[in-house]
Amino acid sequence: MDEVKMGILISALRKISPSLFVIALLSLISFYWMQRSVNLENELAQMSERHTTERLVAANAYNAELQRQAALNDELTRQLIDRQNQITTQLLQLGSSIDGAIKNDGNIYSGIGADSLCVYRRAYGYSCK
Repeated sequence: MDEVKMGILISALRKISPSLFVIALLSLISFYWMQRSVNLENELAQMSERHTTERLVAANAYNAELQRQAALNDELTRQLIDRQNQITTQLLQLGSSIDGAIKNDGNIYSGIGADSLCVYRRAYGYSCK
């Protein structure tokens, strides 16, 4: 601002009564703080919205992980049941094979005849040959 304008401003301010000057100054200060308050409220609302969005994203990710874990649990449970059924079937077959092998072997000194030995080897995954 040049000196002429500054001089006009100062002379205008001298003509204003002190109480009017204080009221104007307080009004400016009040306006500034009101604007600052509105800005802070807007910023707080944005932060709250971002926080809510982040929590929602985290909750969705957690739910997706829970669903993945549940699906994996279901698959492993199904595999376990299938394997248990296979083992039960094998045990039943082995039990009937043992009974038949003992009858076919008859009275043998060692207690294990050819048929019993074959059942034993098959139980451990070997062939009877």
